[in-house]
Amino acid sequence: MIATVTLNPAVDKSLTVMDFAPGKTNRAEVTGIDAGGKGVNVARAAHRFGLPVCTLGFAAGRNGRFILDELAASGIPADFIDVPGETRVNLKIQDPAHGTETEINEPGFQVSRTHLDEFRTKLREYAPRCDLVVFSGSLPPGLSPETYGDLIAITRRCGATAVLDTVGEPLRRGLTAGVELVKPNRAEVEYLFQKPLRSPQELADAARSMLQMGAQQVVISLGAEGAVGATREGVLMARPPRVELRSSVGAGDAMVAALAYGIVRHLPFRDAFRFAVAASAATVARNGTKLADFAAAQELLGQVRIDSAVAA
Repeated sequence: MIATVTLNPAVDKSLTVMDFAPGKTNRAEVTGIDAGGKGVNVARAAHRFGLPVCTLGFAAGRNGRFILDELAASGIPADFIDVPGETRVNLKIQDPAHGTETEINEPGFQVSRTHLDEFRTKLREYAPRCDLVVFSGSLPPGLSPETYGDLIAITRRCGATAVLDTVGEPLRRGLTAGVELVKPNRAEVEYLFQKPLRSPQELADAARSMLQMGAQQVVISLGAEGAVGATREGVLMARPPRVELRSSVGAGDAMVAALAYGIVRHLPFRDAFRFAVAASAATVARNGTKLADFAAAQELLGQVRIDSAVAA
């Protein structure tokens, strides 16, 4: 079984706004209201890939109950700690006229040290029963950048493998905690190293640096350009198939779920990497936060091109 961790969940509200104009009144069509947060999305995608999965985290208020109800309706076991306040709402605004997507994300509820200690206890209960624990998304207000590193250390002591998808200092601390896999996007890696990464050589070098920091596998997602994947055996570049862009929401989370699938099923990294890029492309081709299933990803698998990246 795998467990996903969402410390800062959200209700994802998807809107379509033709000719979206900041500073003006815009008329929107609501195209989706879904349980969200990266770990929740990873759990939903992993479930669609046929993996036994549960999901852990914090939840607050009416929006938190909505998320738990949606997970229950999907058949995904969830064990969330109730905290004061209200679970955030994240807006995803698509403008078909200009081909743009705009995200407006709330910060989330406050989490106290007492609640974090309660979560540590819960993780110690679940991790020994799991092959893999996936930590995804931003940290809510009140939690320090060391949080993911601390939870990864607990996971490893319990005998489970850890995967991390986050940004900034929490990513840096997680890398040094001995995480198996990290899956940042280009912007997150640029933020980590405080420099632009424009060329394949620069991306490959950044992936190798994250391996040196402690990860065993690194995948940098590049949107329509594909992804860079790295292990100590080498660096690969994946080119995705051409698909019609409907929504990028959840594409990175589908990639993480596919990589988790590869680890749990003991696939060679190259095969897991190919499946991850196909799963991401299949999700992009769907509206709103409708994540791709196993069949949709498999349909695109043969269209993913894998090449060796530039030499060290």
